[in-house]
Amino acid sequence: MNKELLIFTKAIGDSTRLQILNYLKKECCVGYLWEKLDLPQNLVSHHLGVLRKANLVMAEKRGLKVVYCLNEEFLAKQLERLNNYLK
Repeated sequence: MNKELLIFTKAIGDSTRLQILNYLKKECCVGYLWEKLDLPQNLVSHHLGVLRKANLVMAEKRGLKVVYCLNEEFLAKQLERLNNYLK
């Protein structure tokens, strides 16, 4: 198995991270996520860090806030790789 694919599957193998990916269909900041998920900000930040290391999420600093969004192209590529691996 490709190392990148292994990192991807580990990153999406958590229900909180899957929820975060769902919210990130639209750009948002950590404050919005921790409010919606009803989790401490440090825990949401941890999960975002895992998703960023897996290249599933991109971050952009805007003033004092960091805005997160899905890396849709990479996500589609990894889903295709996973599908091919499972065939």
